[in-house]
Order: sequence, then structure tokens, then C-alpha cells
Amino acid sequence: MIKDKTEQTNLPAYTRVVYGDVYNSLSSSISKDTQLSANLRSFFQYNRLVNAALNNIKINQKVLQLGLTFGDQIDRAASIVGAYGQLDVFDINKFQVARNQEKYGNIYPSLKIFCQDASTIKIKEEYDTVLCFFLLQELPPYTKAKVINNALAAVKPGGSVIFVDYHNPLFWHPLRYVVRMYNRLRHPFVEKMWDREINSYAKHRGDFIWRKSTYFGRMFQKVVATRKTSPLDEIVSAEMNKHDETYLPEF
Repeated sequence: MIKDKTEQTNLPAYTRVVYGDVYNSLSSSISKDTQLSANLRSFFQYNRLVNAALNNIKINQKVLQLGLTFGDQIDRAASIVGAYGQLDVFDINKFQVARNQEKYGNIYPSLKIFCQDASTIKIKEEYDTVLCFFLLQELPPYTKAKVINNALAAVKPGGSVIFVDYHNPLFWHPLRYVVRMYNRLRHPFVEKMWDREINSYAKHRGDFIWRKSTYFGRMFQKVVATRKTSPLDEIVSAEMNKHDETYLPEF
């Protein structure tokens, strides 16, 4: 049985200090691990963002997710992958790993949850898809860069890395400044997602075709990085990279 409170001194300071009360508490985790909580924290955009994240995942694929999540996102990913696919989930927090291993048990044969630091582990397998669902917003810039590059290194030619996270809202967005003040108090690394594009952290940016969609007045973003496989990809990538930002229509 998972205890209600677990101290983990081996966690990096940025997550222990900022998110320790949330991720090391069973009662807090249970309260946030609901659809209502996920909807409230995303201004009722949760299902839309999960759908966007999972659109690129197909049955029987080998999928890696970096970071555990609250809500039903992992359930839905495991359902898509199916019994003959593979869904590996890495998370740095031993408490959350144990809690989710107990939560899911043997429900999904394809799902395996490991305690791993996504910023330091050298991933040996090549995956069809790698998913980061609201992970980057919790990381300081240096760690963010390492996670992004490890995610990119883990995908095979033709495969994609999907990042779903916060984005710089439109200037006139009615929630822009409310969200900014709240984040400065509770989520100090979110605003870095406003200031810098995800692909700017990539060491080998040119090896991928980058696509970005935004949602809810550009408050949220989905970035897909697809590893190139042919000379035609070079032409497509050059055309898309003429501008630093490529906003696709919101849907």
C-alpha cells in the first residue's frame, strides 16, 4: 500500500521544492487524478489536447512517454497502442511510479512504467512515437534541453516526437495576465514556454521536420518533430523552416 506522504531526497531540487507537495502526497495526487481536475486546470481544454496528442499514435506501435500524467491520458494511449504494441512510461518520481503501477496493475498488457530520469538516461531502443504531455513546463531550461534532445534521439527514422504543452497566449487573451501571475507563484518554469520555441532547444534540429499547432487562443501548443527519411523531407523541412514559427489553424 502506498503511504500518504513520501520524502524523496534524491529528486532534483527543482521538482522537490516546487512540486514536492503535489507529487509526493497520495491525497493530493488522488484529488488531481480526475477528469474534473484535469479539465479545470486546462480551462476545459484537456480532452481536446489529449486527442491532439494521441492523433499521431497508431495501434501496435512502440511508444515512449516521458512523464506520468493525471487524468485518463495514459489509459487512452494504452488503449490505442493495444495489446500487441508497447507503451513505456518513464518518470523520475519513485512515489508516482509506484502509485501508477498499483493503479494500472495488469489492465493494459502493453503498458510498463519505469523510474527513470528522462534528462539523463541514454535510451537504447528506437520508438515509433515519443510523447511529452505537459512535461516541459515543469523543467528549468537546462533540464528541458536535455529532455527534448533525449526524446528526439529515441525516435526512429520516420517516427515522431510529440510535445504538448503551454504556449505564449495571444496578447488580447482574457486570461493571459491572470495565468502569468498564477504561474509566477506556482509554476515558475511555465513562462519559459512563452519565451522560446521548443525546436530551438534541439541540437540536431535539421534532422527533423517540425510542425506546430496552437489551441485556445495560443495558450497551448502541439509540436510534432518527425525524423527525416528521404531527400524529399529536406525540401519540405526547408520550406517549413523559412520562419521560426509555423502556426497551423486551431482545431
